[in-house]
Amino acid sequence: MDFALRGRALLVYPPLEVLNYTGSTLASAGVWGGALWLASRLFLPRDGWKRRAAHLAAWAFFALVVLPLAVFSFPGQALYARVFGAYMARDTVRVGIALRGTLGDWLLAWGGPWVFVVMVLAGMPLAGLFAWLTRKVAPSLAPAVPALPVLGFGIAFTCFWTDFVESRSLQAAPPDTCFIHGVVHALRDAVTGVGWVRHGFTLRTPAPLPRLTRPEHAPNVLLILTESVRADAMCSAPKSCRDPWLDGVVPDRIPLGSLVTQSPGTFSACMMLWTGLPPTVDLATAHQAPVLWEIARATGRRTAYVTSQNLRYDDFGAFVERAGIDVLISAIDLGSTKNAQLGAPDELASARMLDFVRDTDAPYFAVLHFSNTHSPYRTDPALLPFVPESTDPTGPTELFHAHYLNSVALQERTLAAFLTEVRKLPSWNDTVVVFLSDHGEDFREHGRLYHIKTLFDEEVRVPGWIAAGPRALEDGQLRALRALGMRRTYSEDVNATIVDLLGVEAEHPQLPFAALTTGRSLLRAPLPPFMALLSTETAVWLPDEPQYGVMDDGHLLAASAVSPWQCYNLLADPGEVHPQPAASCGGLLATGTRAFPQVARPR
Repeated sequence: MDFALRGRALLVYPPLEVLNYTGSTLASAGVWGGALWLASRLFLPRDGWKRRAAHLAAWAFFALVVLPLAVFSFPGQALYARVFGAYMARDTVRVGIALRGTLGDWLLAWGGPWVFVVMVLAGMPLAGLFAWLTRKVAPSLAPAVPALPVLGFGIAFTCFWTDFVESRSLQAAPPDTCFIHGVVHALRDAVTGVGWVRHGFTLRTPAPLPRLTRPEHAPNVLLILTESVRADAMCSAPKSCRDPWLDGVVPDRIPLGSLVTQSPGTFSACMMLWTGLPPTVDLATAHQAPVLWEIARATGRRTAYVTSQNLRYDDFGAFVERAGIDVLISAIDLGSTKNAQLGAPDELASARMLDFVRDTDAPYFAVLHFSNTHSPYRTDPALLPFVPESTDPTGPTELFHAHYLNSVALQERTLAAFLTEVRKLPSWNDTVVVFLSDHGEDFREHGRLYHIKTLFDEEVRVPGWIAAGPRALEDGQLRALRALGMRRTYSEDVNATIVDLLGVEAEHPQLPFAALTTGRSLLRAPLPPFMALLSTETAVWLPDEPQYGVMDDGHLLAASAVSPWQCYNLLADPGEVHPQPAASCGGLLATGTRAFPQVARPR
């Protein structure tokens, strides 16, 4: 069944994933072998009431345990893979329970009642076959010492319980292993009370939109989102820095101020960028608020999302299943995905987006989402402008940072080649390109590597710029953008700007949850003051050490559940190494206290 559903992907797994798949298969065998050996003991010859009690226990076991597992592990997984291109796994099961109340309600939400009926009808013969075989072999197993099934079951269950099964990224596991992993982990969370999921991406239930009107002048909007690129790794302002790739293609790009992502993780950053919501909203709101594709489609635009990201990871793709996207292409469709973090080659994604742009006559809204600058950072041996470099994160930081910069250079070359072709098209005259990164990357400036660790500049300051064809923006909009200078701007602002580009600024108050979206359109001057909420923790992602913050043009107020508020003067202390008393941040403290009551109080 697995080869029939995703044979191509299995055949190109790298060696590590082949090893993971083999281990996951053995874990599956351990669970089924141990469980069915136990059931076989109930079919041994007995007399009188013991025989009736044993048979009753056996059929109860098959009806209450084996049948549900058979239903969800095989026909259920086949159906889910058909819909989402992935299997139900650890976070799928847990998030589904958290969001919908019960797994049954969740299944009904994405398939209707007939789905459950079909799954049960398909699973019943399997459970019956397991019962018949178990009863048939029971006598021959009676004299055997059950060392293998007992030991195998114990080891397998431990692997599931401790998360030692790969069912989340490339899902290097059979379908039954993926589902059992989800069930066991949900059981662990319920028993221990640790890590019970109240967050995560899953299937959305979008709130209905009012009828929107498309203005007479409706530019195409192309949002390009990259991965893990920090502000100092790319030149957003061509008048103050030089870029060997972009300067020749978009020399007229305008920086989006000093852009800050309000959460340094892909899931959270995307949720805020697509919805315009702050990081403090709850799970239900995050999954009901309209996303940019839905708003664009409501104005009559064609929509697309082409990404080299692996949307199977933690059910990332489920969030956009009902997002009003006409053309949806991810790493799985592009192929050549040998690393779950890197995704497919970015140039494959840009080529498919170029096909969409060329073939689309109507106004469009499209998102091109890159992936290859995520660790371990894809590079090209023929393009290494930063040497010496090293792929070893435990070695000298400057060498590892050079490796990262080489990855960014490769992506810039891909981006420049893509934009060169886009600017040749007649549609360029009416096209706006908005570019930014989801978050930055830490290279031990504050003792950490990677991201989702802190709210300091290296993780939240990102490149951001806008470029447009000659008819796409009005003179007033261009003046507003140029007036930004180094004003701090945020994820919510980029969302509001795109909503404005879609021509929905006047109708925005009618949109669901509009009161929660407080971003400022960067196309309108003057730009009012703003206190932005920042957090590593959101409704769709819960890190191990959540950090919370409030920022304005000159200050960052940061804290955690164990560390009280500290103030950083971003003008006098741009490296954020000299914390000051919280009161030094003025009004930010009152805002932070209201938004994040979980922050530790001063002793």
